[in-house]
Amino acid sequence: MTRYIHTTFGTREVLNEIRSKHLDRPIHLSIDDSDHLRGMLIELTDDSKSAFAMPTSYKVLSSAGADEELRGWLMFSFITLNDQERDNFIRRYEAFLSQGNLHGGLSSFLLQRTNNDHQLVLLSTWNTKGQWEAWSQEDDFPMKRYEGANASYNLRRASYSFAAFTKA
Repeated sequence: MTRYIHTTFGTREVLNEIRSKHLDRPIHLSIDDSDHLRGMLIELTDDSKSAFAMPTSYKVLSSAGADEELRGWLMFSFITLNDQERDNFIRRYEAFLSQGNLHGGLSSFLLQRTNNDHQLVLLSTWNTKGQWEAWSQEDDFPMKRYEGANASYNLRRASYSFAAFTKA
């Protein structure tokens, strides 16, 4: 069964209002670690249709770990690749996941934006930010080859904490 992750962004107040209209759905409020005034609603679902008026939606290409729900500290790594690079990236990442070692992470999701096949996202969840930071320094860190000043992959990152674990 195909799964999807839907997101939308705004202030905590607006997002709580949206969330309260969809209590029947597993929608979670998270806060941007770099801007505590910016929030994100995120939903992991089997439904390709988002509850949000202005969603950013992703198809889950593969996942590993405790992937039945979203929990923990969230790290999004966004990358834009051409067709060949995308296919190679997907193969490499699925091979990495098949090794079964999440380096202490709770879960990992490889996502593809539903309206642009060239935009991929590696979403990993962790107990703490420090665990991700340690993993990102490992030799087998899957994003290492896409980093650096000479990389032309538009790699960018965003981290979020669930609202229950952040200060208002």
